[in-house]
Amino acid sequence: MLMRLTKLFSIMLLIQLFLSGCIPSHQQENNQEQQPSRERIIQEEKESENQPEEKKMNLQLDIKEELFHSVADWLDDETVLYIVNNAEGSEVHTYNLYTGDTKLFYKSEDPIVQMKANEDNSLFFVQTSPSSYEAELLFLNREGDIQYQTEIESYELSFTWNQVNPDQLFVTSFNEDWSYSTKIIDVHNDLIMENPVDIPFIQWINNNHVSYIKWDQEEPSLTAPLYMYNLKDHTETLLSEQVVANTNFPNLITTIELIDENGTAVVRFYDSDNQEKLAEMSTRLVALYSDWSIPYHDLDKEENLFYIFEVNEEKNDFTLVSFSPDTTEKKVIFESIENFQMKLSPNGEFALYGPRFEKILDLNNQSVEELITLN
Repeated sequence: MLMRLTKLFSIMLLIQLFLSGCIPSHQQENNQEQQPSRERIIQEEKESENQPEEKKMNLQLDIKEELFHSVADWLDDETVLYIVNNAEGSEVHTYNLYTGDTKLFYKSEDPIVQMKANEDNSLFFVQTSPSSYEAELLFLNREGDIQYQTEIESYELSFTWNQVNPDQLFVTSFNEDWSYSTKIIDVHNDLIMENPVDIPFIQWINNNHVSYIKWDQEEPSLTAPLYMYNLKDHTETLLSEQVVANTNFPNLITTIELIDENGTAVVRFYDSDNQEKLAEMSTRLVALYSDWSIPYHDLDKEENLFYIFEVNEEKNDFTLVSFSPDTTEKKVIFESIENFQMKLSPNGEFALYGPRFEKILDLNNQSVEELITLN
């Protein structure tokens, strides 16, 4: 009897051990899902290591007020060019926004009046002023070396880079009585073409065409028609009426056109190749004494986003908005911000901002930073 009970107990114990070891297959799968494998952990660690850390700007550039002229332009996505004046003349320095490193880019014995990069930031136009009636025009490469230079008589000078051909520049030189002459400078071919069009302010459309607002000097008005001019056959074509401002980009013609005398306006976008209207954005303008205040604007070429300062309905405050000509989506980027000049970085993530570009706009994080500290 005792032997039978012992045998029965042993059998029941074996059954219990067997049953406790039999875990349903779906529970095993769940446990495997809850506990990542060693291979998965290693893969996740590698992916985490490969993700770049967000770079932080290191803005610590202090300049004496009496020496600082302006921040001139972008050298690349991370570096700006700024101008300082001293007793020996003017100097252009580079400044890296992340490392804080600065170095001499170009030095002139004469005062530097203005400086601007071409479309692909491969050439930098510098105007110096040896005298009140003379302008020296310099074209520097990315290393600060002179590629071409010339001198012209000029009391005031205006210029526009060709956004399609980065080697061409349209220049207007004004005399003291505001008479003027126009030129096209071709840096690559060391060529100057005199008086291609008898209009002082133009915008390039392509290598053969420019656009301009044809203001009536005899009867000043708040708007004027926009024309396209053919540089080869010297013909002009009407593009639009009631235009207040015109700015062109590599693939876009943009206009600000007035709708009514209260300042209701519209920004229109036209295709550069066929001049067909692509989109339009309603906006408002602020009246000055005899014309309209043109809000500053620029285009992010990578994302095809148009940025413009827009006044509110009460016309006492501005916002910075972006507009997509592709989707017509409009977004507010900054509220309660002043209508100062702006220049987008090549990648469109930042913008130089302020009367002397002394600030920087972080468009992704929607913050305004002091680029230059004056002391």
